[in-house]
Amino acid sequence: MSIDVKVPVFPESVSDATVATWHKKPGETVRRDENLVDLETDKVVLEVPSPVDGVLESIK
Repeated sequence: MSIDVKVPVFPESVSDATVATWHKKPGETVRRDENLVDLETDKVVLEVPSPVDGVLESIK
């Protein structure tokens, strides 16, 4: 079963973000709450955690 990991909702003051760092590659095992990717905005770097244990299938 595949689960999409979505970008969190940003506050109104943030209009966009850039992927700063991927911490996992497709095919790698991930644990729930493990940081998958860092998103950089003009004000902060946000960590996006894995919602479940599993294997990262792809990056789109």
